[in-house]
Amino acid sequence: MSASPLMPAPGAKAAKVCGILAIVFALTCVGIPVAVVLGIVALVQHGKAKRLARAQPESYAPVPATGLVTGILGLVLPVLLLPVAGIVSAIAIPALLGQRARAREMALQVNFRQVQQKAEALVLDAQARTPGQPLEAEAIIRGLVADPGLAVLRNPYDPKAPALQAAPEAGPGVICLFPGQEEAGGVTTYSVKLRVAYPGTGGEKALEAEVITRTQEHVQTTEEGWQVLRNPGEAPAPPQ
Repeated sequence: MSASPLMPAPGAKAAKVCGILAIVFALTCVGIPVAVVLGIVALVQHGKAKRLARAQPESYAPVPATGLVTGILGLVLPVLLLPVAGIVSAIAIPALLGQRARAREMALQVNFRQVQQKAEALVLDAQARTPGQPLEAEAIIRGLVADPGLAVLRNPYDPKAPALQAAPEAGPGVICLFPGQEEAGGVTTYSVKLRVAYPGTGGEKALEAEVITRTQEHVQTTEEGWQVLRNPGEAPAPPQ
């Protein structure tokens, strides 16, 4: 009868498996710390199995160098690939952050256009329902804040902050709604102002727009019976 084959020494198989896993994790770059740990474990297990095989050659088969070689590779590869991982990170991280910033800016622009279009629609609807009646900007702002379609909008820069607010100023990503009034050439223009500030690459950026609710002309009658527009800040001419 032939002698039964010798058993592999305890730790030989573990050294081989840990060494192979160390190489795999090292090649992924992300798993470099894990690769170092597995490489050390592979060397420790290989040394343990080799000592047992030498001490009991009649019980254990000679330990192959697979665990030793893979363990050493698992420790050397992270050192060689670490500069590569640094270069890849230096290129990928700024690109990823840039894409994230562009995605936030695009989402904010979509929100801004949606609020502006809704404000224009509210103004047209109010003018159709009550033609000739002065339309106050505050009523449009209240309608925008209470609109259920705009309530679902999310602030892309601060999820805890609202997407729009009736205020002249707010945090980043919050669309501010406030009444506006401008006077030029004897005409006063009333409007709803929209403004949102957000962080950009070169500093703070902003989107601004206005939706006109009504205009008012200031008329003055001259001595000859002509009606002319006058500046609202000017007092009417005294009668002659």
